[in-house]
Amino acid sequence: MKKSVKIDKNTTNNMLIENRKHLIGYNLIVEHGKALKLSPKTQNHVFYQLAVNEGGSLHIRLSGNEGGGLHSKEWVSVQAVLDLLDSMAGLTIKSTILKAVFKGGSANNAAFLAAVLRSAEIGLLSQSEKSVFIHQLSTDYDERKAALVKLADIPS
Repeated sequence: MKKSVKIDKNTTNNMLIENRKHLIGYNLIVEHGKALKLSPKTQNHVFYQLAVNEGGSLHIRLSGNEGGGLHSKEWVSVQAVLDLLDSMAGLTIKSTILKAVFKGGSANNAAFLAAVLRSAEIGLLSQSEKSVFIHQLSTDYDERKAALVKLADIPS
């Protein structure tokens, strides 16, 4: 026998607020970004959002993923990411370096963000010759960086 669950208007409103509260103070620029995970053993994706906060700063957030793996859903300053990447010019980069931009401590944060930064849409990183899990700044890093920063100027 099926049990029916009655959901009243207040419960529905509270569920909607809970699902959208991470957007308070942010204006979305990219709501449904998608990047292939780093592992060649999977075709699963990581999902992300880009937004401008009330102060006009660009932020990025890991919003979900396919195939499992916990991660933080906090907003991360894109400028903090860019400052970190700028300091790595000419070097190979392990995903773990990206842990520095997160407050949350999920083990997947850095690798998932690296996948996003290697996506065709963002393109700040590319695969190193050393390993699929090692990165380097993309050959068009400066152009990609400028295009990303310019997104903060787009009226929402």
